[in-house]
Amino acid sequence: MQSISLEQLRNLLQQTPMMVQMHPLSLAFLTDEVQVFAAAEELVAALDAPDPQPEVPTVALTFDERFAHRLPSVRCDHDPFTTELNRFLLPKIDWVQRWVLCQSQIPKVICQRASGDCIVLILVDGLSFYDWKRFARESEAPPELFTFEPCFVDGVSITEHGMRRIVGEPTVALQLTELGYRRSFGFSYWERTDNELTDRLFAGITEGVHRVKSFDEVLEQLPKLPLDGSFVQIVRQGLDQVGHRYRDRPNIAATVRQIFDELRQLQRCLAEKELTATIFLTADHGILWSHEHDLKLYEAGVSHVPPRYYEGLRSGEGIWRVQFEGNDFSVLTYPFVRRKLRSDEWGVHGGLSFEESLVSFVTAQVTSSEL
Repeated sequence: MQSISLEQLRNLLQQTPMMVQMHPLSLAFLTDEVQVFAAAEELVAALDAPDPQPEVPTVALTFDERFAHRLPSVRCDHDPFTTELNRFLLPKIDWVQRWVLCQSQIPKVICQRASGDCIVLILVDGLSFYDWKRFARESEAPPELFTFEPCFVDGVSITEHGMRRIVGEPTVALQLTELGYRRSFGFSYWERTDNELTDRLFAGITEGVHRVKSFDEVLEQLPKLPLDGSFVQIVRQGLDQVGHRYRDRPNIAATVRQIFDELRQLQRCLAEKELTATIFLTADHGILWSHEHDLKLYEAGVSHVPPRYYEGLRSGEGIWRVQFEGNDFSVLTYPFVRRKLRSDEWGVHGGLSFEESLVSFVTAQVTSSEL
């Protein structure tokens, strides 16, 4: 199958409907409207219908050899998951939410994909899809046991909102009990009794929440627990801790690789217990690194306000208006900030950008001790 650029695809679509292997988000980069069919059979049915023919370019996202004589087929090698997406996030926000897994959908996806003796959910405080993509050593993991996909943070990209969207209501722990995972354990870097958010995230955990200071403590305690038929939820630090009030330039690559290495260690830990398992890893939000981008002042805000969003509704260009639990928020798009950043403020979040609003959703399988 021929591989073509996005510009070549645009030109071809002006001439004929096509079967195209590509991520549909790439179509958001085209200036012309495109009608998309999930299957080639649906496209052919639309073309053969007595109704008026589509007036815009049309594509089918699957190749079907039954229609190869009618529809040309190509592969488009465009990667939509780059910082260039910032140009289209707000105007094509509905398209993004249609074709990319959304954070609020994660609880349902976890329950759909849950399999094995044990289910594990790791929630990372601050880890973008971009940072995972460029620094995680995924090539070292067996591809059949390890997959990752982008996930859109469909709301304000801050910890409280993101974490709560991930665990859902009722929480994943409670939903998994209906699938047979009736025992559940929690691990957190934050003390549950001293943190209202942590208490909410672990609602429904049956066997209590273990306070840990490092992931090594998690790996040390897990082998001692009866994990067959159990769910384990782990909340750990990510890049958020080095984005705020951090004196030296953060070593982003080292932090991401540590998270990846610990995920692999967790796979081996469960395999050594002769358990099958599905491990999910995701983050509440990404980070927009100030030293990697030319951020611009939206207004001369005071020093204590959130740099990337407002509480309540605001008018003006470059603002995405969203709700969370009945409250209104106005989210700034790239590359604007409400105030000057401090010298030790290496990263920000809360806004709408590729860097903040796209996180990874990682699925790791444990099938044997040969990891």
